[in-house]
Amino acid sequence: MQQQGTAPDFVLCIGDDRSDEDMFEVIMSAVSSSSLSAVADVFACTVGQKPSKAKYYLEDNTEILRMLQGLASASEHSAKHVSISPQRIIIDRE
Repeated sequence: MQQQGTAPDFVLCIGDDRSDEDMFEVIMSAVSSSSLSAVADVFACTVGQKPSKAKYYLEDNTEILRMLQGLASASEHSAKHVSISPQRIIIDRE
């Protein structure tokens, strides 16, 4: 996207494994180094409450599905009513 002169305005990373910590680190580095748009909403979520570089956690696959359904619903609603901001359904880790 950056090669085309655009940057994403929404990034969602979900991982459930120790190997996903590299992804969380890279995406959070991109946020702090301004590699992403200043207005980008970035959400790094680990599955299960455990030490992680991700800021958020989702308890299990059921919560992932519920969050994705909520995002899809908000996106559809926003597309029909442009003046309404999309809702965010995230479970804060803190």
